[in-house]
Parts: sequence; C-alpha cells; structure tokens
Amino acid sequence: MTGRSRGVLRIARLAVLAGLAKGPGFLIPVIIAAFFGAGNLTDAYFLAYGGVLLVGGTVGQPLEAAVVPFAAHAFALGRSAADAFLHTLFRRGFLLGAAAPVIGALLLWAGLSVSRLEEISTAHVFGFYLLLAPAAVAWCVAALYTGSLVAAWHLEVGAIGYGFRGVGALVGAGISGMIHELWPVAVGVSVGEWSRVWWLRERWRRALRGVVEGANGTPERGLVAAAANQITAQGFISAEQFLERFLAGTVAVAAISHVEYANRLIMVAAVLFDGAVGPWLLARWSNVHVRRTLKSDWTTVYRLLALAGAAALVVTGALVVAAPLIVGVVLHHGAFADADAVAVTQILRWYSVGYFFNTGALCVERLLVARTQNRIFARLAAVRAVTRVVTVLIFLGSLGVLALPAGSVVSEAIYLAALLVISRLETAPRADTVQP
Repeated sequence: MTGRSRGVLRIARLAVLAGLAKGPGFLIPVIIAAFFGAGNLTDAYFLAYGGVLLVGGTVGQPLEAAVVPFAAHAFALGRSAADAFLHTLFRRGFLLGAAAPVIGALLLWAGLSVSRLEEISTAHVFGFYLLLAPAAVAWCVAALYTGSLVAAWHLEVGAIGYGFRGVGALVGAGISGMIHELWPVAVGVSVGEWSRVWWLRERWRRALRGVVEGANGTPERGLVAAAANQITAQGFISAEQFLERFLAGTVAVAAISHVEYANRLIMVAAVLFDGAVGPWLLARWSNVHVRRTLKSDWTTVYRLLALAGAAALVVTGALVVAAPLIVGVVLHHGAFADADAVAVTQILRWYSVGYFFNTGALCVERLLVARTQNRIFARLAAVRAVTRVVTVLIFLGSLGVLALPAGSVVSEAIYLAALLVISRLETAPRADTVQP
C-alpha cells in the first residue's frame, strides 16, 4: 500500500471515529428541538452555551492547535522532555481555564445589558452558564492533551475524546426530556468534558511508554507567544459569533435558536475536517517541520490543499441540495413547527456556502501553525471579524437573520484568500531540534 493510500485510509478512519464520537453531541439539539421547540427558554440556553463557546473555544481550541509543533519537538527530544513539557502545560492550562469563565460571565452580562432582550430571562441565562462553566475549564486542559497526542500521531485518541462531552450532554438530555427541564443538559456537558480530561491523561501516559529516554530540552520555548497569538485570533471570531447571537435576538423571538440549530447541522459536516483532515495535516506538517524546512510546493502542501478543497466542495453541494430533507428528518418533530423548519433550512443553505471557505481556511491554518507562524493569525483575525460584523450590520435590515450566514460567506472567503497568499512564506526548523 502506498503512502498516499495509507493517508487517505487514515483520514477516512478518523472521520468515521470523529463522526461517531460527536454523534451524541449532534443529538442534543435534536432532542431539545423535539421537547422544547424554539423559544425564550431555548434562546436562554443557547446564549449561555454561546458564552461557554466564547471562553472555551477562544482558549481551548487555539491551545489544541498551537501546542502541536512544540509537542512534536518534545517527542523528538525524548521521554523526559515530553513528560516535563506536559506537566508544565497542565498547570498553565488549568489556571487559564479557571480564569476564562469569569471573563465569559462578564461578557455575557455586558451583552445582555446592551442588547436588552426583554423576552429572555437573565436568571435562566446565568443559571445555565453556571452549570456549563466547569466544561470551559476542562476544555482548556483537554485541548493540551489532545494537541500533544496529535503530535505523537495518536490521532484516533483525540478523535474519540471529542465524544465525552456529547455523551454527558446526551444523558442529561434524556433526563431533561423526562422532567421537562433544560438544566440537566448543562450538567451533563460539564461532567462529560471532565471525563474527557481524565481519559486523555491516561492515554498520554501510555503514549510516553513508547518514547526513548532521549535528552533534556525546552520545547515550550516560544509556546506562550504562539498560544497568545492563536487565542487573540480565535478571540476575535468567537466574540464576533457571540455578538451575532444578540443581533439575531433583535430580529425575532427564536431567531437565536434557529441559527444555533443550523450551526449544529453544519458542525456535523465539519467533522471531516475538524476531526480528520485538519489533525492529519497538522501532525504531518509539524513533524516535517521539526526535521527540515516545510516547503510550500505542490507535493508537500498544495496538492493536499487541492484535495481537501475538492472534498469540501462536494460536501457543500450536498448540503445545499439536501438542506430541506436534512432539517425535515433531523429536526422537524414534536414542538418544532413548520415555520421553524423553513427558517432553519434557509439559514443552513447559506451557511453551507460559508462552510466551503471555512474548511479551506482551516487547512491552510494548519500549515502556518506547523511553522509556528502564529503572529499572522492575530492580525488577519481582526480583519476577518470586522468584515463579518460589518457585513451582518449592512444586511440585517434587508435579509434579517440571513445576514448572519451572509457575513460568514464574505469574511471566510476573504480570510481564505489572505491565508493562501501568506502560505508562500516559509520558515526554517528550530535550530535546537534534535535531528534523527
């Protein structure tokens, strides 16, 4: 079997594993839609969850990517360096994660105060947020373990780990359906995410057993700056998406829920790239860069990007055509009304176009992360977020809630184009890396 065939098979296996792992999480909005429909209570829950996504996604998601090239360097140095590396990261990740929910609560309060969404209960929003906050802390810690395992080519472990949060939420959703209260879902999310931390920590210890003792080293040098740039970049887009929820709330009651339901359907399609293509590319390029210059040529970079783009185009076309069927089969049950189905279908089709540009950008980002060119992200993210907000504000009056996915399409297309231009800039491997 050729190296190309092995790569395709592994990506396919990762996609299946990630899909199965994230399947329980995908069922959560389906259950919420069936039992609670779309209204003030679901809007309150999704606003609170949006606050958790703001802090967890802003900190945890960038950490998972930023740590990979540094963890690859740690493994190249040997077992002692890798073990010391993650011990240091665990402490930092926990402290950072503990501070993040406090900041999220302040931002959530500010958003509610400014937007004055009188139909939504502030008590409900913060009640849900308090139950979800432990998940944000765990997310930051789990991200460091996942990224480190990706560097060691334990890609399947990271993919499976994504399922813990969804399983916990699914158990909570089952209880919610029985007692007709939403709070058990939030509790399940937090319990599931901390279970993920424990599981990943055990897998990390097992991964270390197969690494030779090697030499001492400081692979974390430069990680703080890299992570800070990544967090800044993700912070821009997370804050923008957080703001969008409040803008959606000014359009109509249940608009926030409609956007959230459509986004969850897009997240299912994104599993191919978030859970398979992205980690595989990052592991491949990071390990290449540890040993030699990662060149921006057709064989090493652009052939893989072209194949990923072709796959994204196929998925985009399928989503646009099948949107009414998907919404009908997945969401249109119980309390989910006909008007809700029509609204979510329209939003899903628009977001499907943005999906193509977003997945392309994700792949190019992995190239730059592997080269530790993280400073670029902070600058581009500001342009990306501002473009999206301005586009939404321009079209909010004429398109209503559809202005949100329209902003996604415009900003992601511009962002992808900029990344492709920057991808031509090459960097040399670190001078203190141990050569094989």
